[in-house]
Amino acid sequence: MYKEILLTSTDMYMNPNKPIIFKAEQLDWEKLEAVGIRRKELEKDGNLDLLLQGAETGVTTLNLKTPVFSLTMDATLKLEVEPDGRPVIGINGIRPTEE
Repeated sequence: MYKEILLTSTDMYMNPNKPIIFKAEQLDWEKLEAVGIRRKELEKDGNLDLLLQGAETGVTTLNLKTPVFSLTMDATLKLEVEPDGRPVIGINGIRPTEE
């Protein structure tokens, strides 16, 4: 059975009544920083708290880099649980609005 979750504008900010379901230590910050996702930036804009609550972050600009590609994009982030139980960051790219 699937539960539909609707985000409201208040979900885009940390909800002090919503429990923290992940711990920052569960994430592999070394690997995340290697591709351009920095803990300090997530903390600074309040998005780390949202991630740890299992909520989707606000829109943020990512500069992802690997040895074979470089990508700059606007996206929201959300923690997802892999089958082995470890959390990974899911990236939801934002399409630019056509003018």
